[in-house]
Amino acid sequence: MKSICNIIESYETGKVSLFEIFETYNYNFFHPIKKTRVNVSFITGFEECYVYTKKGTILTALKKLVGQTTFPIAFELEGKRLGRAETEIVVTNLVYDNSYNCHGFTFLNGQYWFLLNQAQLDLLVLENQYIPCTKSSLKEGGICIYYNFENQLIHSAKVLDGIIQSKFGVNTIITRGEQEILDKYEGAGIDETKTLYYNLD
Repeated sequence: MKSICNIIESYETGKVSLFEIFETYNYNFFHPIKKTRVNVSFITGFEECYVYTKKGTILTALKKLVGQTTFPIAFELEGKRLGRAETEIVVTNLVYDNSYNCHGFTFLNGQYWFLLNQAQLDLLVLENQYIPCTKSSLKEGGICIYYNFENQLIHSAKVLDGIIQSKFGVNTIITRGEQEILDKYEGAGIDETKTLYYNLD
């Protein structure tokens, strides 16, 4: 993205919208040893912002509103909503940061939640002058793009302080090293043969 003194150039539109983020957790919420899988829906207020490629093309990013703008709702895997007391236990034990996602970390310095599709990625690669490379030749600021077996874009990462790092969903977790990314997405179907690597020109 276009940046000035490492600040992302953006325009706040004033348009506010609600966005739902849906994730599954497997924690010992209700028992000290036994883990319970629950679904959590995070309904969050965002302001839509325009961000710009180096060539000036406008893309939309989401900036989390200041204050208590997130409403987590917990469900059993079968879809039944948890009671108030159980929901409180789940929400209290979750440590999350939904102000930015993996693509916001990779491309927007962790300042925005960034919904990225393949067409937008292709545009970014072209207009921000990313050059295809191998994993072994990645440099500082280089990026990694991950796909599933259905060829869907599901994750991104960047080289920061010499290490491939990424943001893992709504969690506060910052993965360090590609193996940790693969471990986190085990079962979600990352196809390693489809991973793309780019350096900045």
